[in-house]
Amino acid sequence: MSKLKQEINTLIISDIHLGSNVSRAEKVISLLTKYKFKQLILLGDIFDDLDFKHLPNHHWDLISLFRKLSQKTKVIWVEGNHDRGLAQVMAAMVGIKVYKNYSWTYHNKLLIAIHGHQFDRFLIDNPIISYLASKLYIIIQQLDFDDYRISNFIKRKSKGWLRISKKVANSAILYGRIRGADYIFCGHTHRSAHRKKKDIEYFNSGCWTQNPATYITISHGDIKIKKTN
Repeated sequence: MSKLKQEINTLIISDIHLGSNVSRAEKVISLLTKYKFKQLILLGDIFDDLDFKHLPNHHWDLISLFRKLSQKTKVIWVEGNHDRGLAQVMAAMVGIKVYKNYSWTYHNKLLIAIHGHQFDRFLIDNPIISYLASKLYIIIQQLDFDDYRISNFIKRKSKGWLRISKKVANSAILYGRIRGADYIFCGHTHRSAHRKKKDIEYFNSGCWTQNPATYITISHGDIKIKKTN
């Protein structure tokens, strides 16, 4: 007998980086079959880049699952910096509309989802350095232990990473406040986070390129960041 799926309103995942050797696509498939949701928000950087030639079979399996889900539930794709320019591709391949940002109401509250690279000034001002740093980190992840102890240590101790995470959070909160939002959701930093600042709450969904991976559930007015190994 199959297990009953846990019912929630919204599932938010980001930064899967399909096409990367450290993408944990099979774990995402397991997650998506665990829940029954009314809305799935893919919060950017679902692909590592737009070269689909070398995607492994299980990465294609996840793309097929996105398409299948979109036929019976609402699937929202929010564009990230790695998958910028996907609107026409996704419309043709998966049948999913791609947004720069997405807003909706839930329990009479306004919620906004935006990837977050828009608030990363270092990425905007130094695209080449950011690209090379990203590739170096992926190499470290590939050589790392199964529990990602080295890459996780780097992420925890990196002052630059911490600064970027803080700046993205602060700018996202300001952006959300200007838009009149009660909650704002981002990805991009690969660090799950929750901050409350007066009248607005910020959540970051983390990523699926390391262990543990993180995601966000919204159900019965409750918003939670969850981990999976």
